[in-house]
Amino acid sequence: MPSYQSSAVKTYFAQHKPSYGSDRYNTSQMSRGYPDVSANGVNYVVAVDGNFSYVFGTSASTPTFGSVVTLINSARLAVGKSSVGFINPTLYAHPGMMNDITSGGNQGCGTPGFQTVKGWDPVTGLGTPNFPKMLAHWLSLP
Repeated sequence: MPSYQSSAVKTYFAQHKPSYGSDRYNTSQMSRGYPDVSANGVNYVVAVDGNFSYVFGTSASTPTFGSVVTLINSARLAVGKSSVGFINPTLYAHPGMMNDITSGGNQGCGTPGFQTVKGWDPVTGLGTPNFPKMLAHWLSLP
């Protein structure tokens, strides 16, 4: 498990260890916890061949999070700084720049699923992007 992530993931399992066995999730705690972050993944309107439709899931939320990072990179480049590069160590060191999701869960597979909690959890990771906080933090870095 990457060192930048281990403390957050270990805290989750120390305080909220699920009762499920290894048939439901990787119980070893020796690998990376997923996800790192999250974003809304419901009701994105897209146009395909002139027709509008809704899309859902990771294919909607991943480009959304990526666009936030792109805006941060653009702002850094505008003031003569480099792009942010690999963001995970900074996110885990400064989780307050994220919107921590503390309500909800991901029920399924015949279980009540995992529940969101304060801090990192296996449903929403560190949370959703808070663009103003993320921008201010990354602009403060060299």
